[in-house]
Amino acid sequence: MQRSRSGLPLNPPISIRLFRNPAAGVLLLLATASPVAWSQGITSTAQPTAQQPAGNTPPAGQTLPNAAKLPSYDESHPLSAQPPIGQVGNSAASLQAWRGLTVSSIQFRGVDADRLAPLQQELALQPGQPLDPAKLRSSLRRLYATGLYSTIDVAGIRTGDQVSILFDGRPQLFIGRVNVNGVSDENFTSLLQVATKLSPGTPFTQAKLDRGKTLIEKLLVDSGYYQGQVIEGQSTDPVNQQINISFVVTTGTRARVGTTLVHGDAGLTQKQFQKASKLKPSVRVSRDTVNTALAKLRSHYQKQQLLESKVTLESKTFDEPTNHLNYVFNVNKGNKVVVLINGVKASKGSIRNLVPIYEEGTVDEDLLNEGDRRIRDLYQRKGYFDITVSHTNVRLPSGQTLITYTVDLGKVHDVDSVSIAGNHYFQSSLIEPRLNVHPASIFDHRGTYSAALVASDITTITAIYEGSGFSHVVVKPVVKDSEVDRHGRPSKIAHMTVRYEITEGVQQRFGSYKLVGNIKVPNTVLLPLLNTQVGQPYNSNNLTGDRDAVLTYYLGHGYDQAAANLKQAPDPRDPNLIDVTLEITEGEQIHINKVIISGLHYTRPKTVDSHILVHDGDLLNQSALIDTQRQLYDLTLFNGVTTAVQNPNGDELRKNVLLQFNEAKRWDVTYGFGFQAQTGTPAGCNNSLTAAQRLASGITYCNPNGNFGISELVSLNVSRTNLRGTDNSLTLKTTYGSLEKIALLTFTDPHPFGKRSFTLSVDGGYSNEQDVTTYAAARLIGNVRVTERVSKPVTLIYSYQFRRITLDANTLQVAPSEVPLLSQPVTVGGPGFTFIRDTRRPTALDATGGTYNTVQEFFADGKFGAASNFNRLEGTNSSYYPFGNVHKYVFARSTRIGFERSFGSPAQELIPLPERLYAGGAQSHRGFGINAAGPRDSITGFPIGGGAVFVNSFELRLPPPTLPVVGSSVSFVVFHDMGNVFVKGSDIWPSFLRFHQPQSHAGCADLSDTDQQLPNPEHNSIGLVGLCNYNYFSHALGLGARYGTPVGPIRVDASYNLNPTTFPQIDNYNLTNASAPPQVGKSGHFNFFFSIGQAF
Repeated sequence: MQRSRSGLPLNPPISIRLFRNPAAGVLLLLATASPVAWSQGITSTAQPTAQQPAGNTPPAGQTLPNAAKLPSYDESHPLSAQPPIGQVGNSAASLQAWRGLTVSSIQFRGVDADRLAPLQQELALQPGQPLDPAKLRSSLRRLYATGLYSTIDVAGIRTGDQVSILFDGRPQLFIGRVNVNGVSDENFTSLLQVATKLSPGTPFTQAKLDRGKTLIEKLLVDSGYYQGQVIEGQSTDPVNQQINISFVVTTGTRARVGTTLVHGDAGLTQKQFQKASKLKPSVRVSRDTVNTALAKLRSHYQKQQLLESKVTLESKTFDEPTNHLNYVFNVNKGNKVVVLINGVKASKGSIRNLVPIYEEGTVDEDLLNEGDRRIRDLYQRKGYFDITVSHTNVRLPSGQTLITYTVDLGKVHDVDSVSIAGNHYFQSSLIEPRLNVHPASIFDHRGTYSAALVASDITTITAIYEGSGFSHVVVKPVVKDSEVDRHGRPSKIAHMTVRYEITEGVQQRFGSYKLVGNIKVPNTVLLPLLNTQVGQPYNSNNLTGDRDAVLTYYLGHGYDQAAANLKQAPDPRDPNLIDVTLEITEGEQIHINKVIISGLHYTRPKTVDSHILVHDGDLLNQSALIDTQRQLYDLTLFNGVTTAVQNPNGDELRKNVLLQFNEAKRWDVTYGFGFQAQTGTPAGCNNSLTAAQRLASGITYCNPNGNFGISELVSLNVSRTNLRGTDNSLTLKTTYGSLEKIALLTFTDPHPFGKRSFTLSVDGGYSNEQDVTTYAAARLIGNVRVTERVSKPVTLIYSYQFRRITLDANTLQVAPSEVPLLSQPVTVGGPGFTFIRDTRRPTALDATGGTYNTVQEFFADGKFGAASNFNRLEGTNSSYYPFGNVHKYVFARSTRIGFERSFGSPAQELIPLPERLYAGGAQSHRGFGINAAGPRDSITGFPIGGGAVFVNSFELRLPPPTLPVVGSSVSFVVFHDMGNVFVKGSDIWPSFLRFHQPQSHAGCADLSDTDQQLPNPEHNSIGLVGLCNYNYFSHALGLGARYGTPVGPIRVDASYNLNPTTFPQIDNYNLTNASAPPQVGKSGHFNFFFSIGQAF
């Protein structure tokens, strides 16, 4: 049976009934259509009755024949008993008798008239035309092809010489919302919804509903809920011609593991089997229980080299009274398989990785041959290019299988050169970076070569040429061995050269390029979308892009059934020219009848309105539907947003669009814990104790440089989203640790005043942090921040910041005379501005390309509530440069520079300790502990920050090697950090080339408290006194390791400071002896850091 593109029959059955309506004095014609079968036509030759000559129209008032099946039906249908007027003919003949009557009107019933309005113009039968049975049949088919009717009746009412046509039928219902209720786990609820396979917008049938219920019940059983119950419900929405479906699920108690029986030769006791399979009695059953048990058992046997073991599940039986699931397994442990590799040293782990029989759990020749290839490829990469590998498979008398790989490494080789010849169209510089075979270098002293890599290079070069029209290109590798080195001298190491000889052939180009079938959209619109031009080198990728661009245009302009097909053929006059024809099937342009929104309970409609890009009456734009879904997900208010077209395969001109929401929970609680391990961790010394008291209390770790330690923390965050039905949110973030205690409440409006590119946040709270060894500071915070997303890489932040800072006088490690002044509470307030340009790729935590630039400005003034007036300006610039073979290496660099200056009356000129510039630590200068770079207190030696900072970092990020256990998950980094913190900005540039600290053996070694408290002759914003000079660049070299994880690399860095800072310690908090004299301190050479993410 032929079907339309809507999936409906092209020829629905039509039955015609003709009868008289005495009250109205009119005649009725009735034809019905349903998707059961189609007749081949309604025209037939009928014998004229004596009372009605053939071909004459019955006079008004005459009774016409009653209903009868058409002649195409296989069975006869007796006529209804009606008072006959003369001889009764068949209905088709009676319809023929109405031929020629004028159609006065055409009406529709059963489906919304507005939805059918555009269709009326396309019907073959139109008002004012003579009645034609063929046109009536065609109109009925067209109407049925819309998919909006399940059955259609056609009624004809004659009044004089005119007839009025009425299409009336039962509307087709479509699936609306599909809800699963009764399950608290949102993830499991989503799985149950997907399991129903009920797609919103598609035609509804009872069979689909029954299948959906069955699939939910099956998923419940598979998940261990054998006592679950499912009750389906449905509610009809006749206005929108859809039916909403709900399933109420009662999961019951999850079944538990009952008895476990084993048939066959398992070689295990019952307890051993249960332990190996993790099928312990009374353990809850889940979807993965059986798969996990089978995997564990296979792994158990593989560890015993029983690679031919067979483990299958025979049956599982649910015992309802006990709610236990009883399993029966069939197990045959098989014989031991021993794999040996002779000729090279190979650990058990290496053998498992190289020989795939361990992965597949079986032994066959194909897998053994794959083992040959893997071993050969591994050692060829190590320089043994002449390696030969063979294997034997022997069954021993004991029943064991012995598989022996014999490896002859041959002579080790160096790849001296890799070259390309015969390439005229492409330069070698374009091809070489894409090759996998490459010569020896400082980072790969043997070079890289294998037969598999050569084959891969041939494929790569061929693809490059074929993409530019060289369809007959030939690439031939020429590999030469030599017993002498590149200088012609005999060598113990063989040397190899690889040359790829390219025969380019004739370049094919595009001959002609035609668009056909685009009737409604002119060439002037489509041609600018195409990348391919006549005369260009042939490129199949360009053609695919052209086809996709044309389809995207059509789908974005309402042609949801558009199709495009590419045809290519050589030009008959020149075989090197390819003629291309893009055949377009446009279809009808579809408009949106109505956007049906459902699922909004707490969310206000106006919250989502601006993000909905499709509206009633718009063209059906598939791209806009996708963008709508993306923008609605970005609101973070919904677990699910479903967009669907109702009646997707129906041939109608106005379609409904479904927009269904599943709102997320409005309350969210997250918690976690973590730690950092590093040198320079603040020790939390108490200056209210004397040295003797500290020793008596067991405190011997006070140190200006901090100590190596672990700073742990726990966090608890509570969020309330969907505030007042909007996308506003309120979040409480709390952190508690040894170095920080934070409670911060933040209000966020992601689109203030309807501005899509802005975000407003207001926060306030309390923090108590010790991120420098010198003090612990408590802050009361209040901030207002507006973030503007100018473009994808550029972000601007406008802020007002206010904080009240109180230093804990007992933790303040400065000269005793300075404690009263520096520990006084101080308020800081003022506007701030931040510029960010971020093009890092692929991720910010592990960038391999792009740049990251920031500029931050903060202005604290008494007019904004500040007790101290100062201006702070900071900038950073980071860039990342991949290089080497297929960009395996990354050179990364970062520079930070900052200036801070106080102004105003003398009382306002001292910048508070927590507001100064600091450097040092895992994300800064790794030659120092946390914030330990720069000026020090002249009496205690603890860091006090500065008025300027400059830190530059270089990193060479190496490709990950293949290591035992971790494989290629670990990579290494070599880095150099340099810079320092300075008293004022003018000190930076004179210090740039200064490697040694000035006066480190003079002023810094003066341990007189009187001398070290002399005022600095030059005014500065940090109140520095004493004789020690810190104007120099400190340099540190280091090595780091990165372990890749889905959230970013775990980082371990170890550094050696080449020129650490020297400072006086007159009041020595590092005393291990109460009577020890003052000393000259040093910041230390070695530092260690552990954290997540790259350093920059």
